[in-house]
Amino acid sequence: MRVMVVDGQVVPRRMAAKLIRDCGVADVLEAESGDQALAMLAKDAAIDLVVTDIRLEGMDGVTFVRRIAEQSLATHLLLISNVDEPLARTVMALARSLNLDAAGHIRKPATPETLRACVQRLLVRRAASPILGARAIHVTAEELRQAIALRQFVPYFQPRLRGADGSLTAVEALIRWQHPQRGLIPPGAFIPLADSAGLIDGITGLVLEMSLAWARRWHEAGVAPSISVNLTETALKNAHLPNELLALADEYGIPPARILLEVTESDAITEAPAALETLARLRLMEFGLSIDDFGTGVATPDQLAAVPFTEAKIDQSLVTGVSDQPQYVGVLAQTLRQARDLGLKTVAEGVESKADWELLNELGCDEMQGFYVARPMPGEEIEGWALGWHRQPL
Repeated sequence: MRVMVVDGQVVPRRMAAKLIRDCGVADVLEAESGDQALAMLAKDAAIDLVVTDIRLEGMDGVTFVRRIAEQSLATHLLLISNVDEPLARTVMALARSLNLDAAGHIRKPATPETLRACVQRLLVRRAASPILGARAIHVTAEELRQAIALRQFVPYFQPRLRGADGSLTAVEALIRWQHPQRGLIPPGAFIPLADSAGLIDGITGLVLEMSLAWARRWHEAGVAPSISVNLTETALKNAHLPNELLALADEYGIPPARILLEVTESDAITEAPAALETLARLRLMEFGLSIDDFGTGVATPDQLAAVPFTEAKIDQSLVTGVSDQPQYVGVLAQTLRQARDLGLKTVAEGVESKADWELLNELGCDEMQGFYVARPMPGEEIEGWALGWHRQPL
């Protein structure tokens, strides 16, 4: 793992670098500005994690984040800054929109315990996932077309549990491209291209078909979680989608009520008649509808209430490490209340520690998902995990 710390203040920068090295990360670079960091990265290999202040001399931190994301110079981002929380959340949302994983925001000055906890969580996530630390991979639309034709995509599944009793409720299908030469390619490397090239329907169809095939196999073995699948705005505008999904559900013998369709908050507030019709028809057919990235502040309660959602997935930027940052607990609690006021089940993403799990339980969150519960895993591992997970104390 390679880390770069960017901060114009010498003491905080060196302290952060030392603490990261103390976590077992030997390759830690330092830069005093965004310009210097970009110049260093232009001559060197890409960085796994950039730890940066938002207030930088010269190029500001917002521009710096955009530049490293657009140029695929890093995989993960951790903010250490004294800016207001709404601004930090906006910068993290920008990073995620550019396929840069926002690992969190720590108020400056960072305490050794908080910074160490964030870095160690990331190390655990990287160790648990074969692709999380993968460098950016550039693919073409033609390669995607061929991959769809050859069915090179595979779903990985991440379990989620009920907070009250720890029972398995659902698994989220996370698509991977099993490339014959490059190995597992993460969705961030190809989903945006598939969407813009008009290929997303083909990938969505494959994900659903393979996920439902696994669901039938698990059901026969006595394991029957709901299946959660992500939909893009482009997919929502496909007028044939509801009937196609219903036909697939019938083919594999999975009731629509056990199929959850996730839509991001930004896509959820669309005023496109085709998308609204699709959402309404899906709910009429009894498919579950989930707001992904809930709490990012994109939509108003009135806009969300206009769509028949059944659950809200609380964005991981509000969840991961919240037990280490008491100043953010109020924001999380308010987000959970907002979801409940809309009549929605609450699901927290990014639960990566026992302390976060316990805090979310105290706040009344219904279900939890994250590396503390389980890593994403191939379909053939779900059955054994589901039958044996209860032996492990939460």
